[in-house]
Order: sequence, then structure tokens, then C-alpha cells
Amino acid sequence: MSKTFMTISIAALLFVALGAAADLNGSRILLKSGEQDGVNVPVEIAVETDEAPAMISVVCSDTGKKYPATLRNGKLTFLMDTLPANTEKTLSIVVSERPKDSAPRVLISKQSDEDILDVLIDGVHFTSYHYGSQWRKPFLWPLNSEGGIGVTRDYPMDRKSTPKFARDHPHHKSFWSAYGKVNGTDFWGEGSSAGNQISGEVTFGSGDGYGWIRAANVWKDKDGNPKINENREYRFYATPENARIFDASVTFSAEYGEVLFSDTKEGGIVSVRMHPDLCYTHAIITNALGDVGEANTWGKPSPWCDYSGELPEAGTRGITIFDHPGNLRHPSSWHVRKYGLMGANAFGYSHFSGKEYNKGLMPENGDYTIAANDTLTFTYRMYVHTGNVEEADTAGRYADYAAPPKVSLDK
Repeated sequence: MSKTFMTISIAALLFVALGAAADLNGSRILLKSGEQDGVNVPVEIAVETDEAPAMISVVCSDTGKKYPATLRNGKLTFLMDTLPANTEKTLSIVVSERPKDSAPRVLISKQSDEDILDVLIDGVHFTSYHYGSQWRKPFLWPLNSEGGIGVTRDYPMDRKSTPKFARDHPHHKSFWSAYGKVNGTDFWGEGSSAGNQISGEVTFGSGDGYGWIRAANVWKDKDGNPKINENREYRFYATPENARIFDASVTFSAEYGEVLFSDTKEGGIVSVRMHPDLCYTHAIITNALGDVGEANTWGKPSPWCDYSGELPEAGTRGITIFDHPGNLRHPSSWHVRKYGLMGANAFGYSHFSGKEYNKGLMPENGDYTIAANDTLTFTYRMYVHTGNVEEADTAGRYADYAAPPKVSLDK
């Protein structure tokens, strides 16, 4: 075999191994950051190819630093650990074969005997998605902060580890999505007249920039009649253990006729129930306006809400929920309580607007109808952090989310 033919053959084999992603190799990305210094910033850019069995990274031309990336659905997403404000950068896409025995940085796998998906980031367990038929709605549990310390409640999944004073509201399962009045059916509580979220197809994938879980759910009333379809997607990013971030997208589809989300405080399109040690006298609830405490934050519109506290022998830990500027009725109102509940609720205006600080900010009633065959999507980012809102620079991380850097592809 001639040397020329061997070279061509090797190149052809490499193209087959890397798939269409090989076309991206060497492509340049032009990036311009915003007005704030960014930290652990997910950057997404559209490309002309889809998933590929390859390892992809993005390399900064001036520093040579590599950033892990995930290629999915025609979009390349990579993470920049630091991104100075008002900066222009040129980066190059590098496509290579994944080394043998090398796992993606965000590894998602199904437990062999359970309807549970485990999420590991750099080999460390972050959370698990539970969608088995024994549960009336799917949920994430636990949510682990730095050192593997859970910041959400274990009840009712693990009753013994939860003190008796915190064994209330069994429908508050760690991190979940639900609402209390959907065409008259309660999908928030779990009483005898409440509906259920039935899991359909669940897909997932791993990556070096992020891993993902996508679930198709049907919300049915107590008699099994479908009310609405709901598709949710979680993206778990390869960020440090003291500053985990993940995104949630929840899309409602009115495929059975028009759907009314009636005004009630009992709901959170994303909701979290905090660890008991972070509640009551230990609870520090803060919003983007600088208001602190349940009395000053409950029902109040704000771009984000944070729930933090001091854990014994672990220091301050917390979770922030960021409301995306494109969401319906942004900024969201917050159903947040010092006993541990925090949920983003864009519909409960009659309950929230009675507060003096909300007069003139919201309508008297929050009813909202999705027309037949239409959809409504909400997107949020969650920030599981060490330290309080100042130490974790929660405001800065919201700015990263609300105003991401501008990027373009220069091939």
C-alpha cells in the first residue's frame, strides 16, 4: 500500500469515527462578552451538524485554554470558567476521538433495576431523576452541594433521615414541577381528588459541556383523563462542586383542548423544598431587589429568589432560582416560605397582589388560558452554591444567564 493511499485511508477512517462533527474541526468562534464579568458561563452557538460520536472542545486563541463542549440538536454548548466584561475573543473548535476509558464530564446513566437516572459531574453524584410509577409526579432528589451535602429535604423518599417537625407536605419532593389548578384539577397536592403526572418517554445523554434528561409527561385527572401534555428538559453543566448550575425547560402543550391555569398560590413551575436544617430560624430568603425574609419576599415579583442557610459543620449553602427574561409575566412571583418551600409562580396574582408592595405591579387575577393546540414554555436556571448570596455572587450569575455573550461562527 502506498504512503499516499494509507494517509487518505486514515483520514477517511477518522472522518467516519468522528462523524459529521469533523467538518467543524478548526472552525472559529467570535465571542463578545457583556457588561459583567462572567463565571462558569454556558455559551451556545448554532452549527451545521448534529450529535456525533466525538470529543469536542473549544480553544481560546490567546490563552490556549480548552473549554469542554457538548454538541446536540445542531447547537454547540461550551463552558467558560472566567469571562471578563467587554471582551472580544476568538476561539477554535477542536474535534477528536474520545480516549478509551474516558467518561464524559457529565455522565448520566440509568439504574438497572429502577426508573432512576443518576447524574454525575466529574465523577461526583449531583442528583438523580426519579420517574417510577410509584410516584405521582417525577422529581430530582437529592440535590447535592459541595462535599456531597444535600440541600433539599429527603422526605418522603427517606422518612427516617427527616426530623418529625419537617414531615409535612409529602407532595414537596426535593425539586419538582407542578401547579394547583389546571382545568380545575389539582396537580400540586396529592390528595384523593388530585391528578397525576404520568411519565412517558424519557431520554438522556452525557457530554463534556452538559448532560441532559428529557421527559414527556401527561398530566391526568384522578379518573385518568388527560388534561395537558408537558415536556421538560434538564441540562446539567460541568461546573465546580461549589457552584453547580442546571437549567430546566418546561413546555405545556394543549393537545386536548384549551387549558386554563387558574389563579392559585399553590404552584411552582419549578419548585424546591429545602433541607430542614436550612429552614425556620436558619432560613435566609433573599430576592434580586435586596429584600430579605418570607414577609418581604413571598408573592413579590423578582428576577430571582435565593434560599440559603447555615448547615452544621458545612457552612452556608443555598439554591437560587433564576427566572428567564423571556418567561411569561417575567419577573416571576415567588411562593416562598420559611419552612422550606420556594417556587416560581406566574399565576397566583389574587393571592400575591394583596401585598402593599405589589399594588399596581400585577393584575388582580392571574388566570391564563393556553389555546387549543398551542404551547407555553418556561425556562429557569438553578444555582446550587456554597456561601451566601454575596459570597456566591448570585446577582452576577443571574446576569450571565439573562445577558449571555454574543457569538458567531466564522468558518
